[in-house]
Amino acid sequence: MLTVSSALFAGIDAGGSHCRVRLEDESGNLLGEGRAGAANLGLGWPQVAANVRQALNAALQQAGLDSSAYPRLHVGAGFAGAHLAGLKATALNWQHPFASWHVTTDLHAACYGAHGGEAGSVIILGTGFSAIGLAAQSETLLGGYGFPINAVCSGAGLGLQAVQAVLLALDALAPATMLTALLQQHFNGGAAQMAEQLLQATPQQYAELAPLVFQAADSADAVATGLLQQALAFIAQLSSQLPSGRCCLLGGVGQRLLTYLPPAQRSRFSAPLAPATVGAIYYARRQLASATQRAE
Repeated sequence: MLTVSSALFAGIDAGGSHCRVRLEDESGNLLGEGRAGAANLGLGWPQVAANVRQALNAALQQAGLDSSAYPRLHVGAGFAGAHLAGLKATALNWQHPFASWHVTTDLHAACYGAHGGEAGSVIILGTGFSAIGLAAQSETLLGGYGFPINAVCSGAGLGLQAVQAVLLALDALAPATMLTALLQQHFNGGAAQMAEQLLQATPQQYAELAPLVFQAADSADAVATGLLQQALAFIAQLSSQLPSGRCCLLGGVGQRLLTYLPPAQRSRFSAPLAPATVGAIYYARRQLASATQRAE
């Protein structure tokens, strides 16, 4: 039974498009879930903190609680960008209002959730791209350096490639593509309007164009199909560099690309056991257990 003094656990999956929160009691029972906008650490801490609070408050509200429960909360947070030391330090040094605050990468949180805390690998293709392989005595990290410098095969990367293909096609410097009409409709204009609206575009705004690539590919557009073929080849390359064993292909783009993979390649991937929010709670519980052991 939940009392006013019962400990609570929250798991945060903070990525380039969404911030998701899962709220549990001490026994691991789900109490509530919340969601807010992007919380990639590269967006700057004020925006990240605001979206973390919004998603957390939504989960608390679903559980019939409010921010007065903060001091009872043990929070595990998996942030996109937390593998970069400076960004992670900003998150770790936050003067938080919780009982405890544990920061890891979105990759680790996703991997813990996908494999129940056991060894395994994940490839995350969402707004951005990153991958991790956890073995008994080793850790393999791939990608995760952010858009635009390292967005291969991601939503933002596919969106950028689509814009580039369309702008070249409009200038008759590349093959015609169905993407032209789709992007002109999206931006309500031609090349100049696209360029103007994308001057200060975020990775999330480019990622919003990725579904148009799939739409065009589903209609046999050669340019869009070529972009997806490049993505599938990249997935194969990523997979070959990760440890053998259980591997999950995650993220909105990853799940969509999974349906395009040949059966033999698709069989390499397993369904995740749980989402990254569960993995983030696993991380918080493990950190608390380790701190208790050290104190004894």
